[in-house]
Amino acid sequence: MHKQNLLVLAGLSAVLTVVSVLLFDQPLAEWMRSAGVERLALFDHGTSWLDMATGKEVSKFLIGFLLLGIGLFLSVLRPTRAHGFRTLYVGAVQLLATLIAGVSKNLFGRLRPYELLQSDTWTAAWHAGGSAFPSGHTAFYFGLFLPLVYLFPRWRWPLLFVPVFIGLARINANDHFLSDVTASIALVALLAWFGAVWLGARRQIPLATYSPLPFR
Repeated sequence: MHKQNLLVLAGLSAVLTVVSVLLFDQPLAEWMRSAGVERLALFDHGTSWLDMATGKEVSKFLIGFLLLGIGLFLSVLRPTRAHGFRTLYVGAVQLLATLIAGVSKNLFGRLRPYELLQSDTWTAAWHAGGSAFPSGHTAFYFGLFLPLVYLFPRWRWPLLFVPVFIGLARINANDHFLSDVTASIALVALLAWFGAVWLGARRQIPLATYSPLPFR
């Protein structure tokens, strides 16, 4: 996966976010409620299991700090330095995405779809003390897996399965609008691009210092 693809993904996700806010968010949330497909067991149970498996149930920052610690340790040792930089890349993107998404929720204050459906009013969705925008779950999982997609492009489809599943699950639960999810994807893609630029700079270090990274 080339760095430019991350920028393309960020741009497309940002555009889809705006379009969704204007056109898709409310009709999609209302349709899931009226069609009786809200909170499907597959998505609910799958999300709970993944949250436990990744340590998110303990702390949403746990895996990011853990990866940063491992990356710092590996980067100190010359034989594992390249692996250390890659691990730092994944950990930094994951942690920053989680942090920024969490702080942004307070700035936008958007109510969740189920809250608006209960109140039956859509005129005061923003700056209303809510925590929907952007999706924290989506930022957490895309922050973990999108950098891995960049590092291991041959495995992109299996790696993307988990974050896409989570994004769909959050929409299906009416915990998030489509635009909440796409905004988090845009955020992660941009952070992953910045991180990829940093990794590219590490490749310029002379071979006497460390071995170049085996990816484009």
